[in-house]
Amino acid sequence: MADPVTSSNHTQKGSHMAAILGWGSLALGTIAFIYFIAIQLGVQWDGREQEALQMVREFKGPGMQFNLAHQTIALGNAAREKGGFLGEFSWNSKHDEGPLYKVELTWKEGSSNHRASWKVNLEDKSVLPADVEAQKFMKPPSAS
Repeated sequence: MADPVTSSNHTQKGSHMAAILGWGSLALGTIAFIYFIAIQLGVQWDGREQEALQMVREFKGPGMQFNLAHQTIALGNAAREKGGFLGEFSWNSKHDEGPLYKVELTWKEGSSNHRASWKVNLEDKSVLPADVEAQKFMKPPSAS
């Protein structure tokens, strides 16, 4: 009878060790998860309008000869060569949500006003046209 008591005590020691290891691993995993979330929440996306604006102005899409800031000059010059007017450019940036910003460019072409919008993701540094005007604005001056 002494043997079954000894073997049952030995089994309990093993299960205590497994429980300690299991709970300890869970605690370490929880701490790592909380640390990761705290880092993500610590990124301040508000107040970075100038950064988003600069990304769009420096953006040079596929097939573009110039970045968007220089595209305004090229399109204005091309319109003047044809006897038209394209100018009075104005850039604006607004925070949308998280790392997303919306950058708008307004300008005057002849007597009509136009507005183009781009979506900017500060996290992955991407710039995408948000409307048809932005897509048209990105075409070479001879194509517009």
